[in-house]
Amino acid sequence: MTSNFYDALLRRRSEIEARYRSLTPKSAAMSIEAERVFPGGVTRDSIKRWPYAPFIESGEGSTLIDADGRRITDFWFNATSLPLGYCDPLVMEAINLQSSKGTAFFASNSPSVKLAQEVLERLDGADMIRFANSGSEAVMLALRLARGATGRDMIAKFEGSYHGIYDDVSWSVGPSADTFGDPETPTAVPESAGLPTALGRVLVLPFNDLAGSAAIIEKHAQSVAALIVEPVANRMGFVLPKREFVEGLRELCDRHGIVLVLDEVISFRVGFGGFQRELGVVPDLTVLGKVIGGGFPVGAVAGKSAVMMASDPSRTHRVTHAGTFNGNPMAMSAGLATLQQLSPAVVSKLNLLGEQLRSKLQEICEGLPLLVTGVGPLFKISAIGQKIENYRDSIRAHRPWEEVMSAALLNEGIFLTPRLQGCVATTTTAGEIDALSHHFEQVLRTS
Repeated sequence: MTSNFYDALLRRRSEIEARYRSLTPKSAAMSIEAERVFPGGVTRDSIKRWPYAPFIESGEGSTLIDADGRRITDFWFNATSLPLGYCDPLVMEAINLQSSKGTAFFASNSPSVKLAQEVLERLDGADMIRFANSGSEAVMLALRLARGATGRDMIAKFEGSYHGIYDDVSWSVGPSADTFGDPETPTAVPESAGLPTALGRVLVLPFNDLAGSAAIIEKHAQSVAALIVEPVANRMGFVLPKREFVEGLRELCDRHGIVLVLDEVISFRVGFGGFQRELGVVPDLTVLGKVIGGGFPVGAVAGKSAVMMASDPSRTHRVTHAGTFNGNPMAMSAGLATLQQLSPAVVSKLNLLGEQLRSKLQEICEGLPLLVTGVGPLFKISAIGQKIENYRDSIRAHRPWEEVMSAALLNEGIFLTPRLQGCVATTTTAGEIDALSHHFEQVLRTS
């Protein structure tokens, strides 16, 4: 029965592809051009999709205009990084003003200090901050700070969690069932070619399993510098950790002197103080990105001064952190203009909008082998008929069905990821939510 449900849409794969190609001839031609200069046709792995990604010319509000002039309603907003939508007037005003003054200086600038103050006011227990140019860079810095502060080498991360492209977190992000080993002692599976060995550097833990995680940590406690965890597990389908799981991790880190790092690159927008406040846990370090840059490349590490001061340039033996564009005034100005608009009331409104969207999708999926997950403004539709609590649950989803459904929705002018992830922005309207719900239901009915 379940197989028949998924097969119905998959039988329309050729028809859906043909329609997409007829709608997007210019994107098709540009994809061929891109293949001549980029390996695989892209310079950013995550945007690749079947049969090819649309080329976007402009965006305003919640609307994208592609190379063929199609108007597409966006529900991903550059991987959640634009909570105010495209070309927000106050953000545009801020960056236009800064660009008239200069785009980069070999010196400090006031927007960086103001954005630092804005972020620190929102994070409980965070005393200091350093800016970088991406979430990946911020993760790299956070783990280096943890190693510098503790004098230890090993990093612990969770199976199925993505923390960017730094070597020591590029393990067991999306391992296959024939490689990931025993659930209580997951195998460290490389996500990429070209990685150094994980031996002595990386431990992989089972997500949402406190006892299993603690058992692994206990064996290596004196060697572990940092434990990094997502408050909202993105690649698993915006799965939430159990409260007792996160509380237990905090206690485990305290007991063994391990630096607890929360990766809030995506989840920071879920609450005014990030999702950590909703969970009631205060980390030693928080990794940030996306929304704090207002559409510009950005990353940050914020945390307790005891750890952050390991990067103080006045110290002789310290954690170094350079970067031509760290604290770039354009990104800082855009980020400040964004966060200043994300008041508690606006965040609550966004979260309510996300809840309403998930509710509509759940109603459509009732009785079908489909699961709607998410929190705040984030949502995902998974082709699975059971609850997801960890990575091993999530890989049972029928990913080919998700990919074809995403393409079918794109034909109707609705943009989600190939895995059917999405989010709302302040520019998302009730009519756009109704359109997503309508087209999703129509594709289901015709399959």
